[in-house]
Parts: sequence; structure tokens; C-alpha cells
Amino acid sequence: MDRERVMRSYWYIPTAVLLVLVIVGVLAGWVQLSLGPDTWAVPFTTSRGFEKSVIRPSGFTWRWERLVPHAFTLYRITVGAEKADMEVKAVLPSAETYSSLMPDKPDFSIDIKLSAMYRIRPDALPELVGSEGLRQENLGDWYDQMNSEIQRRATEIAMGMAGAGAGTDAAPGDTEAGSPAAVSAVAPGGAASLSQAIIHGLTASFPKLEFLSIAPVVVKMPDPQLYQKLRSAYLAIIDQREKALSRLVPQQVADEVSRDRALAGHEASIAILTKYGELLAKYPALIKFLFLTTSQKLTPKDLQTLDLLDKLGGLE
Repeated sequence: MDRERVMRSYWYIPTAVLLVLVIVGVLAGWVQLSLGPDTWAVPFTTSRGFEKSVIRPSGFTWRWERLVPHAFTLYRITVGAEKADMEVKAVLPSAETYSSLMPDKPDFSIDIKLSAMYRIRPDALPELVGSEGLRQENLGDWYDQMNSEIQRRATEIAMGMAGAGAGTDAAPGDTEAGSPAAVSAVAPGGAASLSQAIIHGLTASFPKLEFLSIAPVVVKMPDPQLYQKLRSAYLAIIDQREKALSRLVPQQVADEVSRDRALAGHEASIAILTKYGELLAKYPALIKFLFLTTSQKLTPKDLQTLDLLDKLGGLE
């Protein structure tokens, strides 16, 4: 009886223990308690693998798997702003060749100072962590790779704009073609168009990044119209040269055939003279006979009745 009375008097003890266990379980399974500011997490469970959702640093997310050892893993990624300052330098294709057509050799190089601030989109973290192996410890290397990709893409955009002739809004007659001002200086409209193209191009090319700011400063931009004119002129010269060569080929072949025929005739004449020389060396009396026929102006009929032996003997 006394024991039952004592148990009823201390009923709050097991209740308190149960309440403590519940609180501990809630706190242990509360994921956000293990995340710092600007830190997002991609959960991994031994039963389902990497999950397609990301856990934000604020709010309440409870997972019972955290109560089981080694059944739940959080891959934490700090999503902070990354600042990248880079220089975009490039030269339009075959610019030196086209530039050689003009005495002042215009410069077709591009120079842009680019400053960008960006961060990872949180909804892209599941794919980056699960498929591409992004981890907090290699986040710095990943940012370095992204900076290189951003610089490469900005260079491609600038080259495409300048090479296609879409990088300037200035009228063709505003500046004299080929002058230093037309090549080295940057027209306001051209710089603005190129800057906008880089901003839109980078935003569209990197869907996993959230660009907070993109500030391209165009230091040098070539004259796209002059580049296109010189390119067209150079291609026209190459075309005319190919046509001229195609016309010369038949004449060269004919000349070569004529030379071969003349050489063959010359060689035949030499062969005949060689045979005459060998014949005269073998029969020296033929020399006297030839002298007789030429000096006496004998006809072929006279030669048939001529006593050659007497004539040759008289010459000896």
C-alpha cells in the first residue's frame, strides 16, 4: 500500500524521463541545428542514396534516420558570394593577315575587364553533390574552374560579337575606316552592346549559378565593319588568284608539251649527226665523194652513170 502511494507520488519522474527522450530525439533529428548561416545541405541515406531535395539553413526539417548511426549523412555546402576579377583578351581570326592589306595595319584585338559576383543556386546542389562530386573541401577548386569557364565563355561572346559585325551601333560614316580612332577607340554604342551581350550570355550559359552582378568594362574593341571589309577583300584576292592559276595551267601544259617535242627533235638530230660521223669515220672516201657531188653539181641521174672509183681515185 505504501509502495503504491510512493509510486503515485513520483509519477512525474518517468514522465520527465520520457519527455527528455522526446526532446533529445527531436533535437537530434532536427537537421537545421547542424547547419550554419548560408550553409545548405544535401541529405544521403543508406536506403535511398542522394535525395533530390536540398535542406535550407533555416526552418524545421526532422529526419528519423539521424537517430540511427551511419544511416544518414549530410553534405554541407556553404553558398556564399564568390567574386571573380578577370581580363578577357583575344584577337579576331586571321586578324594579322587581313590587317596587312592596309598600310597602317589596324589592330583587331579585344581587351575587356570583367568583374562578376555569383553564387551557387541552392536548387542545383543535389545534382552538383550527387552527380558531380562537389564537396565543401573541394569548393575552392570548383570556383576556380567556374572562373575559367566564365572567362572562356565571355571571350567566345566577345569574339562572336566583334567578328559578326554586331558589336557596334555607330553609323558607317561616323569614323573614317582604317583610322586609329575607328580601330582602337570604343564607340559608346558598341561598348554598351558588347557589355549587354556578355551579361545576357553569361546568365544564360550558367544556369547553376546566380549572378549577383556582372560588370564588363570594354577597354579595346576592333572595328567590326573594317574587319569584315578587309576579310572580304582578302577572300576576293584569293579567289582571283585561284582563277588566274586555273587559267595558267592549260598554257603551262601546252608549253611543256612543246618543249618536250623540241627536245625530242633535237635529240633525233643529234642521233642522226652521230650516225653520219660514225659513217664518215669508217669510210673516209665518202668525204671526197660528197665534195665531188657538191662541186660538180651532179644530178641523181649522173650519179647512176658516174664512175665513182675513177673519180675517187683522181681525188686521192
